[in-house]
Amino acid sequence: MKKQYLLPAMLSLGLGLSGCSTNNSKSETATTATGQPVDSASGQLGSQAGPGVQPVPLPDPGIPGFVFPQDSSTINGWVAAGNNTAISQHGWGIWTAITSLTSQSYGGARLRVFETWHTKAEVNALTLESAAHPTQFKGQLVRPLGTIKRALDRPRQFNRDPKLRGRFDALAAAHRVSDGADTTVLEMVSYSPDAADTIVRKKLFLPATLQNMLNQGTPGISGFSNRATAIKPMYEIVPASKAGALYKMKTWTGSPPTPPKGGFYQSLWSSCIYVDPLNRVKPNKAQGNAPFSCTGPTANNTYNLTDFIYYQLTADEAKALNQAQHDTTQHIARTGDYAILVGMHIATEEINNWTWQTMWWTPNPDLVPDPSSAAVVAARPKQLTGAPRHYAMSISYQMVNPAQPPVPKDGIYEGASVYTFNPYLEAPFSSQTFTLPAQLRTKGVVVNNNFGIRTNCMSCHMQASFGPSATDPGYISDTYVARTMPRFNKRLRTAFLWSIPDVARDNTNANAKK
Repeated sequence: MKKQYLLPAMLSLGLGLSGCSTNNSKSETATTATGQPVDSASGQLGSQAGPGVQPVPLPDPGIPGFVFPQDSSTINGWVAAGNNTAISQHGWGIWTAITSLTSQSYGGARLRVFETWHTKAEVNALTLESAAHPTQFKGQLVRPLGTIKRALDRPRQFNRDPKLRGRFDALAAAHRVSDGADTTVLEMVSYSPDAADTIVRKKLFLPATLQNMLNQGTPGISGFSNRATAIKPMYEIVPASKAGALYKMKTWTGSPPTPPKGGFYQSLWSSCIYVDPLNRVKPNKAQGNAPFSCTGPTANNTYNLTDFIYYQLTADEAKALNQAQHDTTQHIARTGDYAILVGMHIATEEINNWTWQTMWWTPNPDLVPDPSSAAVVAARPKQLTGAPRHYAMSISYQMVNPAQPPVPKDGIYEGASVYTFNPYLEAPFSSQTFTLPAQLRTKGVVVNNNFGIRTNCMSCHMQASFGPSATDPGYISDTYVARTMPRFNKRLRTAFLWSIPDVARDNTNANAKK
C-alpha cells in the first residue's frame, strides 16, 4: 500500500504552529471511573481491580434526561411513537459516554472509555484460558501490568467467507484509483466489561458451546445484561510526519442518486481532506463545506490530527498489523504512526433487537450528509465536546417503518425503508455481497434494497447465527427479518453478534490445523 505524503505550502494554508497533543483535549471532561468490581451475584462480574489497563463501564455523561441502560419499554415506546428526537438524544448520550476520557493512560495518552474495553482477541484468549484451566481461571477480566491488545485488521465483513472476500477483492481492484489517497480501513471489535464477561463466563467463543446449544434445540443465545455493549471502531493509518507532510483522506459526502452496482468504494468518493500530524492548523478556524477538491490542501480542507480520536501505534502493534495484512515490504504501518478513528458501530442490548447507532468522522459536523440528518445533528448535547463532536451519527432502533410491518400474500413486507449504515463499511458492498434479496413494498411500489447504501444494521445483525456453513444466511440489506423465519431452522441465533460465530469458526479452523 502506497502512503501519500504532501508537503504543505505553509503560507497559503495559513497554518499556525502549535505543539503536538494526544487525546487530552482541555475542552473535554474526564471520568474518574477505573473499572471497579461488579457484583457477580447480579450476573455482571465485569472487570476486577488489577495492575493493567482496566475496562471502564459506560459512565454517566451528565446529560439531562439521558439514562443508561434505558428501560426497553421506554425505547420501544419511542419507536412506536416515531419519537426520533428521543432516539437521537439517546444515541448521542451513548457516544458522549463511550468517548469520554478516563483516568487511565497508555503509551503516555489518556484513554477514552471504549479504549479500555477488551478486544475480541483478548476476550477469545481469556475464553480459551478459562476452558483450558477451569480451576485456575478466576473469572476476572484482568490485563497483565502495562498491556493492552489493540489488534487492527481488515474489516471482517470484507472477508468473513472466501466467496465474499474474493468478490470484494475483485471489485476493489477494479475501482482503485491512483490519486494518492489511502483508502485502507481497518477495524477492531471490543466489548463492554459485562458483555466481555458474559462471553468468557458462558464460553460463547467455543464452537463446542454453540454446538451443544444447537443440539439442545436452543433457538438463540441469551444472558447478556441490558448494559451489554459491542462496538466496532474503524481506523485509517496516518504516517508520522515527514518534514511536515500532510495525509490525504477521502471523505463521505452522501449517497449517489443511483446506487452503483459494483459498490460505492471510498476510492470513488470525490471529496478529500488533508490531516496535519503536527497540529499546525489554527484553532477554531472556520472550515468550509464538503465536497472538497482532491487536487491539494487549502485553508478550508486541512485539519489537525487532534480533530480526530486517535492513538499512536507501538512497535508491536505496527508489526502485528503488517503481519495481519501480509504486508512485509510496503509496511502499512510503522512504529509511531497514528491510527485515526474514522467510524464506529455501537450496539447495546437495551432492547431485544439491540439498539444500533453508527458514527463516522465528518469535515463539518454541523452540516452532515445522509444517512444522518439535520434533525440528528440538532439533538447533540452540549456535553459532547472536543474531537468526539467531529463525528456524524446515523441511528435506528427498528428495521423498517412500521417496526412490525404487515405481510401480503406474496411475502413482501409493506413499509418504508430505514437506512442505517456506515459509509466506511457498508457503502463498498455491491448487490453481489448479499446472499438474500431485500425488498419492501412502499406505497404500492416494490423497493429493491440490495445495495450497500441501502442497508440497516439491525436487519443485517439479525442474520448472525451459528450452524452448518452451507446454510449460513449471510448478509442482507434493509428489510424486515423475523426470528421465526425458516432460514434460522437448525441454527443458533447469536444475539445479533457476528463476532460469536466468526471467532467460533476461527477456533474450529485453528484446532483442525493442530
